[in-house]
Amino acid sequence: MLYEKVETPTYRCYKCKEELVFEVKIQRLDTCPNCGAWLHCCYNCKYWNPNVHNECELDRSEFVRDREAPNFCTSFEFRPVEETDEGEIEDARKKLESLFGASSKPGIPDTSDDAKKRLEELFKK
Repeated sequence: MLYEKVETPTYRCYKCKEELVFEVKIQRLDTCPNCGAWLHCCYNCKYWNPNVHNECELDRSEFVRDREAPNFCTSFEFRPVEETDEGEIEDARKKLESLFGASSKPGIPDTSDDAKKRLEELFKK
């Protein structure tokens, strides 16, 4: 009999992106051990979506004023994080930098004169 590898979902704090491991179901007032953010909040819920009514994909949800605060939502389910290939992200970042031009010194923005010069070079005849 063959066994399929069951991957356990990865969870991360919405605020600090620290990986979280749950041994028991989280409670309403549990906080992130790294940054202290509330865990039972809309931003960590798999149903949170800022592009829908009430910012929740469930029609029956009640309005929550503070999305970072712990709430009493009975439909809360911690959002699993889809793992991405870091190399893929870095490749995409390099492609964007080559397309739009990157600062000569990483992390330090160009001066307005440099930006203007690059813009004029882009559109010169």
